[in-house]
Amino acid sequence: AQDSPNNLADADGTIAVADVLKGVITCTPTTDRTLTLDTASNLISGLNLSEDNDSFDFTIINLATDGTSDLTMAAGTGVTLVGNVLVKSQNNTDNQGYCGSARIRVRRTSSSAVTLYRIS
Repeated sequence: AQDSPNNLADADGTIAVADVLKGVITCTPTTDRTLTLDTASNLISGLNLSEDNDSFDFTIINLATDGTSDLTMAAGTGVTLVGNVLVKSQNNTDNQGYCGSARIRVRRTSSSAVTLYRIS
C-alpha cells in the first residue's frame, strides 16, 4: 500500500527519514528552495539499510507550475549526491515539458555513509 505523499512546506528545509519512508515527497515552492537530506546515520537506521549496498528508492515531485521555482537537494552529513540535484518546476506557460520530478535511490556505502543517486 502507498502512504499519502508528504507535502513539504514552501521553505528551505530538511528531507527527514520519515519523509523518505512515505515513498513520495511533494512540495509547491513559490521561489527556489533548498532541501537538505537527513544525515547518513539517520537514513541508514531509519530505512533499515543494515548492510552495505542495501538501498531504498523514493520520488520527489515539484508541484510548482511557474517554470522558475525549483527544488535543489543538498547533502546532509555523510551523504554524497550523484547526478542532477535540481528538481525543476513544471512550466505550463510555454509547454517546455520539464518533468518536475526525480526518482532517487539511497544506497548504503558504509556503516556511516550513503550515496544518493538520481536515477530518473
